[in-house]
Order: sequence, then structure tokens, then C-alpha cells
Amino acid sequence: MDRRVADVRRNAFEFVQGIERLSTTGEIMDAMDALLKKHGCEYHCVSFLATATETLEDVLLSNRLPEEWLKLYVEREYVHDDPAFRYAKTVVRPFRWFRESPYDPEREPRAAEVVRRAADFGILDGFLIPVVSTARRMGQIWFGGRTLDLPEHQLPALHLMAIYAFDRILKLRGSPAQHQASLTPREREILTLVANGKSTWEIGETLHISDRTVKEHIKHLCRRLGAVTRVQAVMIAVRDGIIQP
Repeated sequence: MDRRVADVRRNAFEFVQGIERLSTTGEIMDAMDALLKKHGCEYHCVSFLATATETLEDVLLSNRLPEEWLKLYVEREYVHDDPAFRYAKTVVRPFRWFRESPYDPEREPRAAEVVRRAADFGILDGFLIPVVSTARRMGQIWFGGRTLDLPEHQLPALHLMAIYAFDRILKLRGSPAQHQASLTPREREILTLVANGKSTWEIGETLHISDRTVKEHIKHLCRRLGAVTRVQAVMIAVRDGIIQP
């Protein structure tokens, strides 16, 4: 395994295991900021995804954005035109902010305006991590800056940290505790291999079972844990002490 990948994964699990010691939203985001600063991340924003009747102020949980940009964003109600927020409602994996968010500049001038005005405040690049939260609604954590240097192989670890950070923030805000699920020994075995970066094929080879059987086990354990993706399943299982990565 590439040493950089192993280091990132180790940092992610250390973050997950240590986050319970943090007692404020600010401390949680400071911890993530510290890990990501070396990759060019200068700003962050944590929120639910706004419904048609909500403003950014209604859904904002934490931010470290240029003050004037945030003021303009709220005044202009960009939350309903931001192509990244819109795209986040349709995907479950991290994506590059604006660069991978589809929009038509000619047919959607307000979306183009969001992108253009963000650049005026030094926000040229970023990535957004959609989160299916314990509050049973979609949320997101966004990091950005002028120039980012974050290889694709680091995104799964970032996804893990973001999901767990969001969950912890909600708990600190009084979100009700969730019922802790249980897994079978085989499901724990498979999820531990997932946590260690093994692919479906590699898990099948290790356990001498078919790819289809691996996928069925993962589908079932995700349902038990209330997870949408295998990454989120790992996060929940680590949090609840079901597996030890």
C-alpha cells in the first residue's frame, strides 16, 4: 500500500477515535482544518442542505468563510442557486466544488454568478462532502481555498472524517441518540476489511467467497447500521466500537 495512503487512513481513524474528547463544534472543525491546511484548505462550511423555504442562516452549523462573502451569499440568497449544493442532493460521494457540479452558465446566470463572485473572495477551488446525517436529512461539509492539492486517493479518508464530524456536531447540538445496531461475526469481518481499504474482489479472495456474496453482506450490514454507503457504515461501526480498524 502507498505510504501516503496509509498515513491518510491512519490520520482519519485517529481523528474518528479522538473526536469524542472534543466538546465544541469549533474544536471539531479546528481538528479537521489542521489536517487539511497543508493541502491548501483555508475555509470551511458545515450545514444541512437547504430546502426550498430555508436560507443558509437556517441550516448553517459552522463556517470559516470570508466575512464579506458570507454576507453577500446570504443577502443574495445564493444557497438556492449554488450548483454545488444542488449537486450534493443527488450524490453520496465527495466531489470537486464547482468543477464537478453541472450547470449551464447561459441558462442559469445565477449559478454562474455564484461561481464568479466566489472567485472575487479568493475561493477558487474546493471539495464538498455530502453527509446523510443522524437527523435524517442531508448535510454537507465543504473545504476550499485558492489552490488545493488533495489527491483522489485521499477522498475516502476525508469522507470518513467528515461523516463522523457531522455526526458529532449534531450530538453536541442535542440530536437524539441512535439505537446501536449489532452485526454478525462475518459482517464485522467484512466491514473491518472494508475499513482497511480492501476492494470487493480482495475481500472475496481473502474470505473465499464470491463478489456477489460480499456485496450482499455489505448491503445487509449497511441496512442494519442505517448507512447509505460502505464508508458511512465504517464510520458508524468505528464510532460504536463494533469494529477496530
